[in-house]
Amino acid sequence: MRPFALTLCAVSRLSREAFVSSSLLARSLAVMPQAWLPRISLLVDNGPPHPTTGLSEAYNQFLDQAPAGAFLLFVHDDVYLHDWFFVQRLEEAFTRFDVVGLAGNRAPDLRQPSWALRFDGDEAPLGWQDPSQLSGAVGHGDPARPSVTLYGPCPAACPLLDGLFLAVNVDALRAASVRFDPRFRFHGYDLDFCRAATAAGLRVGTWPIAVTHASGGSFGAEDWKHAARLYKAKWGDAP
Repeated sequence: MRPFALTLCAVSRLSREAFVSSSLLARSLAVMPQAWLPRISLLVDNGPPHPTTGLSEAYNQFLDQAPAGAFLLFVHDDVYLHDWFFVQRLEEAFTRFDVVGLAGNRAPDLRQPSWALRFDGDEAPLGWQDPSQLSGAVGHGDPARPSVTLYGPCPAACPLLDGLFLAVNVDALRAASVRFDPRFRFHGYDLDFCRAATAAGLRVGTWPIAVTHASGGSFGAEDWKHAARLYKAKWGDAP
């Protein structure tokens, strides 16, 4: 059996120096045993005054660069990884799934542009989808004092996952011709990708790994609404 080859992939608006010194992701990696860390691949300076690459395009570039037999972890730069054993956790997760996340929905309402929330026709939030179908856990806010949201039982097969942390089996994606749609630049890419993976017969699900995410999302912003409309138009689920 070939060794488990994981590469952590992150995209950041920060310079390389600022990413290393101040991003939550880099700060969490800095306190982990170096022997347990995966290979790390970064796209930095991804914002004004430099040209901006959308997450889907960047993630496809990471996929294209990955060798056969590789596994990639796409994680936001404002995520703090608390679990020193996250590489081992993912190796275990890939015995069951081809795409792994931390939070998802076991029976999502596919008419909604979210794995967890409901929205009206103007994309205003209406509350949670069925809470009994949610899976996983994510901390939010300050990593030293996170507010942990327990969504539901985990691990679990989930057609839709949150994109703050997505790990993939590169060989499985290539065999199924699954990629990220570059039209989804910073919103909706995770839902669209999970829909494509599920439609292709890949195994998608959650796994217990402790993290804190500084962002609570940007629901209601115009670019989010644009992605929501694009998602619904692409998949044809809108009522």
